[in-house]
Amino acid sequence: MKRYLVVLSVCVMLMSCFFGRTLAMAGSEKSAPDCLRYYKTIEIESGDSLWSIAKEYSENSGLSIRDYIKEIKTINCMGSDRIQAGDSITVVYFASAPDAA
Repeated sequence: MKRYLVVLSVCVMLMSCFFGRTLAMAGSEKSAPDCLRYYKTIEIESGDSLWSIAKEYSENSGLSIRDYIKEIKTINCMGSDRIQAGDSITVVYFASAPDAA
């Protein structure tokens, strides 16, 4: 009986951690319901990094900088974080929809 209570307690604690983390992450995501997804090809300039590009274009995405970098790498089929001046990559950015007239 004692063993059963210990196992039950451990299961309850693990589920609490999992669901608590999931709820906390869901509450921290930015919501951008009025923003649309656009794509743009940019040329890498000297001194650019994926981090600096992500900081510039991730606004309104609801993604962390790290997740945005993963998105850039996926879109461009990149295996590493290395970029060089003169290269071109496609980035995603989010902006409000134009007013319908």
